Amino acid sequence: MNIVFPAVMGVVNVTPDSFYTHSRVESPAAAFERIEQVILQGADIVDIGACSTRPGAVRASEEEEWKRLNPILRELKERFPNTLFSIDTFRPSIVEKAFSLIGPFWVNDIMAGSADEAMIPLVARLQLPWIAMHQEPYEGPEGVARFFLKTAETAAKHGIQQLFLDPGFGFNKNTAQNFQVLEALPSLVPVDSKGKPAPPLLVGISRKRMTYLPLDTTPENALLSTSALHLHLLHKGVSVLRVHDVAPARQMVTLYNKMRIFVD
Repeated sequence: MNIVFPAVMGVVNVTPDSFYTHSRVESPAAAFERIEQVILQGADIVDIGACSTRPGAVRASEEEEWKRLNPILRELKERFPNTLFSIDTFRPSIVEKAFSLIGPFWVNDIMAGSADEAMIPLVARLQLPWIAMHQEPYEGPEGVARFFLKTAETAAKHGIQQLFLDPGFGFNKNTAQNFQVLEALPSLVPVDSKGKPAPPLLVGISRKRMTYLPLDTTPENALLSTSALHLHLLHKGVSVLRVHDVAPARQMVTLYNKMRIFVD
């Protein structure tokens, strides 16, 4: 399924403990309602997660993660046959079971294959797009650049056809470091010497600390600052915005596309 970049990914958290309350759903019925809502608001991709991966969260077991996902996935394609989905998981067993139910989807892997060595070969074998996020100990923008290069080389070695790189805002980075990485984009992305296009960037900053701590407010009051940073990131060349608030993000993409007419 083809999408036009820049694109908007809407978040659906099938969890009781994801950091932003309004992204949480705790039943299949609520999940389907949320999915329909983000599609109507303009999401190009819907990202479903059943294990909270926010820093400091107690991670659900593999069994609990699948227990939350299974009833949703069983009805997903029948209810939303024309929608592109991603699944936020670092567990290859979840990827394999999900694939058996719904076929191709994007794998949103915050551990970039480091949680289980079976993940990268599995993604390659199933020919799935792979989102690999940086969350190694912070060593400056140069460390993120090294991680991106290593990840791109590993993905190519295993035959992964579509790679998205995520700088991992909020993971092993304080607010100042988040802004340091943001301002270094897109120079951190490796460029192929043979002219192959660089891997696209996917970012998730929606209502995170960098959007509200500098303003001495809360995630609930961080929509305006999130939107401002989204527009800035689009000008930095980001291809996918992963967001809680789809309609405002879609507006930022529309404005960016209008601005780009006078630049390109």
